[in-house]
Amino acid sequence: MRAIIPVAGIGTRLRPHTFTVPKVLLNVAGKPILGHILDKILGEGITEASIIVGHLSDKIEEYVSSTYPNLRVDFIQQEDPMGLGHAIYLSRRGFGRDPLLIILGDTIFDVDLKPVLKGTHSALGVKTVEDPRRFGVAELSDGFIRRL
Repeated sequence: MRAIIPVAGIGTRLRPHTFTVPKVLLNVAGKPILGHILDKILGEGITEASIIVGHLSDKIEEYVSSTYPNLRVDFIQQEDPMGLGHAIYLSRRGFGRDPLLIILGDTIFDVDLKPVLKGTHSALGVKTVEDPRRFGVAELSDGFIRRL
């Protein structure tokens, strides 16, 4: 299994911090956000990743290569910030028909991925929030997402 991790965003809402440090390398609980994600996927036995980079990509590549030498990583440059769908599309040459795990690079989560990784259906992690206008709504029916 391969993880696809889009991290090309510029972190506008976190300025001035993100003028010199990519959002995914900002420290949370003692390590960069991306470090939490990579530790999680490695803990699940995922050893291959495609990381879609953009803003300050050299810093991201340096961090991942030096901190996670056993992770096989393809760094894919997203030259134009055309969104998440485009980022995933750019990574298409890095995988075949094997299952994929797509994790947004600015999300820290504490969830047991084993049932998801062993499942037979595609899955999307969602969370109830007080005001969904910034995030969107997943409409469910019989435990399945029917509309986003």
